[in-house]
Amino acid sequence: MGFFDFLFGKPKTYQQTALGSGNRGLSTTSTRRPEASILNVQVGGVITYNATDFVVRNRYVYENHGFEWYSFHLVDTISGQKLWIDAEDDDELEISLSQPVKIDLSLPMQTKLFHNGSSFYQDEHGYAKVLIESEDSEPHYAEVEFWDYSDDEDQQFLGVERWGNELEISLGHYIEPFELSILSTGGDYA
Repeated sequence: MGFFDFLFGKPKTYQQTALGSGNRGLSTTSTRRPEASILNVQVGGVITYNATDFVVRNRYVYENHGFEWYSFHLVDTISGQKLWIDAEDDDELEISLSQPVKIDLSLPMQTKLFHNGSSFYQDEHGYAKVLIESEDSEPHYAEVEFWDYSDDEDQQFLGVERWGNELEISLGHYIEPFELSILSTGGDYA
């Protein structure tokens, strides 16, 4: 290719390599692919948090009145450590980490909950249709009732979900997107 071909010819396109953002390969035949994002991570994807690599074992896509948010169940295959990451794009990307907690709750839910000396106030209550994707089963849908609670400083939150007759409670906090590295989305993006 000559200098004028370079200036006026068809431009080369770039694609992301399988290692995620920051490692780009050159290709003259492919088109630009979307950036790896927590929102397009699939079952089998690999996410690094706090210098630990986690594999996505389950992915939940919640839908309520046209709004979607995601929950990922992650496992460190070496230590067995489990982690939940929740993500939503509500004008900006919000990501949180959570862990299951045991709190003695019963229906009907209260507007104020207590955990480890902190008060949590109900922010939201609703119902969602959930697409559940797992490495252990075929994708399927379920219905869930949910309650979201925040502490006084809006730094921590409690999430309560009712799946059938069972309540699941998690304690979480928000993190910045740069605290996660997407090594593989597990899908067609990486």
